This record gives sequence, C-alpha cells and structure tokens, in this order.
Amino acid sequence: MNRILTARLRAPWRRLRATGDDGIALASVIGIGAVLLLLSVTMVSVAVSGSVKARNDSDWNAAIAAAYAGVEDYKSKLANDNAYSQYGSKATTFSTGSSFTGTDGNRAFGVGTAGTWQEVGDGSGASYRYEVDNSAYSSKGQLRLRSTGRVGDTTRTVVADLKQDGFIDFVYFTDYEMSDPVFSSANCKDAYEWAVSSRPDCTTIQFAAGDVIDGPLHTNDTMFVCGGTQFKGTTTTSSTRPSRYLAATGGTCTGTPRFGGKATPDYAPRIEMPKTNDGMRLETRSDLTSTTVPNPGCLYTGPTTIEFKGNGKMVVRSPWTKATRITADVTKGSTPAACGTPGSGSGALGSATGQTLDVPANNLIYVQAVQTIPGDVNYWGTKTPDKYSCTSEDGKKAGNGVGFPVADEVQATYGCQAGDAFVKGELKGTVTVAASNYVYVTGDVTYKDPAVDLLGLVGTNAVIVHNPVKEYQTTTTYNRRETYDCWNGWWWTRCERFVPVTETSTSTGLIDRSASDRTIQAAILSVSHTFTVQNYNLDRNFPKGTLRVLGSIAQKYRGPVATTGATGYTKAYSYDERLRYTAPPKFLSPVSTTYGITHIVESKTALDATGKALP
Repeated sequence: MNRILTARLRAPWRRLRATGDDGIALASVIGIGAVLLLLSVTMVSVAVSGSVKARNDSDWNAAIAAAYAGVEDYKSKLANDNAYSQYGSKATTFSTGSSFTGTDGNRAFGVGTAGTWQEVGDGSGASYRYEVDNSAYSSKGQLRLRSTGRVGDTTRTVVADLKQDGFIDFVYFTDYEMSDPVFSSANCKDAYEWAVSSRPDCTTIQFAAGDVIDGPLHTNDTMFVCGGTQFKGTTTTSSTRPSRYLAATGGTCTGTPRFGGKATPDYAPRIEMPKTNDGMRLETRSDLTSTTVPNPGCLYTGPTTIEFKGNGKMVVRSPWTKATRITADVTKGSTPAACGTPGSGSGALGSATGQTLDVPANNLIYVQAVQTIPGDVNYWGTKTPDKYSCTSEDGKKAGNGVGFPVADEVQATYGCQAGDAFVKGELKGTVTVAASNYVYVTGDVTYKDPAVDLLGLVGTNAVIVHNPVKEYQTTTTYNRRETYDCWNGWWWTRCERFVPVTETSTSTGLIDRSASDRTIQAAILSVSHTFTVQNYNLDRNFPKGTLRVLGSIAQKYRGPVATTGATGYTKAYSYDERLRYTAPPKFLSPVSTTYGITHIVESKTALDATGKALP
C-alpha cells in the first residue's frame, strides 16, 4: 500500500516540475503530506482506542464474574460449616447490626485500602471481597451477602440473599415411610425399604385415596401410595427402586397416582435428620449476647401451656420454671420481664391462670424437662412448686398439673416433669416453640395475618395432634331366659321364665366424636420421632374431618393420622410459599445443609479497585 501511495504522489510532482511552477508544487506536496500524516495518526489512534475498549470490556465482564465467584465461595464455606454465618467484619456499613465471632482468616473479609482481596485462583488476576449481613439470620434464617469483584482498575458489585436448603423446602418430608417403632413394634429396626429385602416387623404407612399434598414433597424412603392420592407439587424420593414407589391396592385405591404431573417421583439425595433439638436451648443463653446469641429467647421448665391470643399476646403457664434464661454455668440464670415471672403468685407463670406476655418478636421459646442435676438453676430435687400437684385437670387422677389429662380423659400419660409444650390459639407475631420432649397441638393453631405471621413447632420427640378418649358406659336392659324347678301337681319338673336384666358395659371412644376439622398453620418438625394424631385408630364409627396444615411437616418416621376411611383425619396439606424465602426464628437445620440463592442482583459498585468504599 505504501508503494502505491508513493507512486501516486510522485506523479503530480513530476507534472508540476514539468510546468516549471516549483512554488505551487512544493505547497501541494506539503499539503498532501499533512493529510497523510493526519490519516496515519487517526489510524494509530483508532487502533489504540479499540485495544483500550476491548481491554475495558474484558475487565468489565471479568469483574462481575469475580463478584459471582465470591458468592459461590461464601456458599461453599456455609455448606462445610453451618456456623460460618457467624464470621465476618463489622467494619462496613453493610454489616451494621450483624454479630460476628471473627473473620476465620478469610482474605475475602478484607476492609479498606490496606485490606486483603481473595484471588479467584484461575491466574486471571481477578479477585473479590464480600461483606455479610447476618442480622436477620436468627429471626428469618436469612443471610445477605455483598460481593465485589475486581479486575485491573474495574470493580462491580452484586448483592445476594441466601437461605438454607432444608426441611421447610417441602410441605411434607419424611426420613422413614414406616410407623415409629415407639408407637408400633419395638422389633422394627431403622431401614429404608429400598435398602433391604424386607421389613417384616415394621408397619409401612400409605397415602390414602383422599389425601391431597399441595406442594413439594420429599422422602428418603420408598413411598406406599394409593391410586387416589393427589400430589400436586414436585415429588422426590431417595429410593433406588426403579418405580420409586409401591402401589397400594384395595378399597378406594383405584387409578394411577400422579406425582406433580409425572408418572413416578423423581430421585433426590437423602437429607439427614439431626438427632435432637438440644442445640436450640443454646438460644436462651444470656452470656452470649456479644457473639452468637445477640437476642436470647425464653426458657421454660417442665410441662408448659402456651395459648396465643390473636393480639400479639400469649398466655404461658409453667409452674416448674425458676429461670427463663441461663448461662454456660447452669447454676446461674435470670428472669427477664419479657419471659415472665416465675412462681405461683397472682398472674405469674406458676399460677392457675398463667401469665399474659407479649409474643417474643422473631425469637424462640424452648421447653425443657425439670433438671435433675443438683445445682442447676432449674433443679427442684424432691420439692414441688407451691400450690401445684401432679394431677389431671379434674384432680381425679395422675397428670402433669397444667390441665392434662383433660376431664374424663383416659389411656393417656403426661409426664409431670417432662419437657412438653401444649400449644393452641391464634398467633400474631413470628416465633418458634420447641420442646425437648413432645409438642401437643391442643386446638387450632392459626395466623392472625397469614401474610406476616409465622410459627415453628419443633419437638425432639413427636409433635402430636391432641385427640383424647374417654370411657363410655352403655346400659342394656333385656329379658333373660331362666329355668327352675317347679311342681306341676304330680311331680317336680323344670319350668322356664323370663327375668328382666340390666347390664352396663364400658367402651373407649373419642371425647369429641364429631367430624370436626383441625387447622394448623406452622412449620412442623419432629426430630427423633413423628407427627401424628393421638388415638387416630380408635372409635371406628366416628371418623374425624380434615386435618388442614398450611406450612410444612418434617419427621423422622411417617406419622399416621387415620386408618383408611374408618378413623382419624383426612389430610389436606398445603405449602406456605413464604418458606421458600424465609424460616421461623431459629428453626432447626439438617445435619448437612446447603444454601440456595433466593435473590441476586447487581447493585451500585461498593468499592473501587483500591478497596476504598464508594459513596
């Protein structure tokens, strides 16, 4: 090209020289040279600016990728350590209100121009920092993360909301699809149907024809399904059986079930249950407010009744309670006004009417057994609370002293010193009720505002729908035929007569024999046992109505609530969609858990390339 330009320039120069007009020729050459110089400079400028733009575009894209890499790094650390939510730096405005125990030496927690950045690790020179907001972790199970990626002089920032993947992702979760050995056969041993050749001593429980499961469902076991069951949401199992479920037959079990629109459940990995909820008791410690428990809950001891009143209040009766918060040194405790006044005085926790309190905002209520170690602040030894006796509601038989057994109730044992919680009423607020033993649902449990209020019910042992029985006496009068010796005028013979007889027989039946419904709005979790209905299989002539659950149910063993078409309740379980994004306060997590991103968006860039916070 240079040769062509040179040749073309020489031609006019020769023509000008031929005419003898040297001045005009020189001016023309200078002008043309200037144009060529301008073209050359322009070509170089365009090439350089294109290179800069390409590099800037590359850095711009790589910076957002580095920010996302920071999010994934933090998620992986959470998956490896459930307590990683307690690590971070308070020295940023994003983390205001958070509580941290340290930074764990994580370079991504660097702050300021002198702080560290974590390299992506692919040799690209990209790096990231992130900031954590765990202020809503205890109350809603949520974490917020702001991650800034850096490449060269370019930075970009994303903000992500994270929530644990776990039990409350399902309207119905079961570890084993068999009856709890405590309530069936002690010979039954824990085993998944798909992992053994048979379970002869175990009772596998089926989904009945009228059952409706409206939401995602997962079981670690093989499902036993009646044809009429409706599974409206995504249905998964950890079964390795080719069909992934067993078909029940007979009675109303006709047709073919559908699992969220599919012919069979999908496979999903097993979710491991924790063995107890004892760790939740930690949330009532008053000596950890500067570290892991900035907002302690309320601790009650012995059988405790809780009735939500629909106005943000609750009535709590807990006679054995001495201290409502504790420390690591169990000989020390406290009695904050928010958790009530121990003792049997008028309007106190141990009084006959209990105490009216505000529902703890975004917090936990934990009910433990009466402590047996001398020196524990909630230890009683051989003593009992003032004005208290271990009797039933009517005082006629042994009971727990807080109303159970109810009047006329039989065939039920309630521990006098057990860590049982008895819950009912209309909740206005956000709270979790956990018990070291049983949680009894003694009436409807509903929300004042289903869009705002949220309840968790967690029992180490069973969560039980109260359904008591009593003895019925039936009196029958009839004429009984008898023979006797009689004289017919000639000799003795045998004669007959009919004698009226009244007989009384005793049978056991439900106290409430109506086909009434029961509604429970809550996230329900039984850690070591089951969610079930008390006396679900008694009184065959008097089946109950519908058991309506809005929320989620998670249990180790499948809990029966009815016998097919004869006793108990028909299921109507619906998922509370809010549980996809939030959780009841301080709700229990699986042993091994992962975190899902519920929301992520690019935000205003938080830091420049030096680490300085941008306004």
